[in-house]
Amino acid sequence: MNCPVVRPAGPGDLDAVAALAKARPFAAGWSRDALAQELDRDDAVFLVSTPPGYALARIVSDDCRLLDIAAGEDGRGVGRALLAALQAAAFGRGCRKISFEVSAVNARALAFYAAAGAAVVGRRKKFYNDGSDALLMDLNLK
Repeated sequence: MNCPVVRPAGPGDLDAVAALAKARPFAAGWSRDALAQELDRDDAVFLVSTPPGYALARIVSDDCRLLDIAAGEDGRGVGRALLAALQAAAFGRGCRKISFEVSAVNARALAFYAAAGAAVVGRRKKFYNDGSDALLMDLNLK
């Protein structure tokens, strides 16, 4: 298996990322226009990978807020590569942690983040449209 290659997103990536954002379960479903706006933000970290995947986050003070991450296929190491690249980018920009929320019913994502060292730090009851809770998680950076 080839190692995923991660790089900053560019305008030529928007169609593929928007399609992936709509196709993957639990992805945020960002539109192409919304993704294009992220390319112009100084506080955004927008990464893409080959095989297909993306991560989108924003830097707020010393916190990196993960907005969305998705891989085109499960089990190929794309998510791990994207998260590792995001950790490096966030640390390089002075962040101490990555914070995010995950649906309490998304067992695969919860296992993925736990394996990466993230911890649940809170809960938002009935946060998602399906009535599931959002678990608030932090991944400390070193």
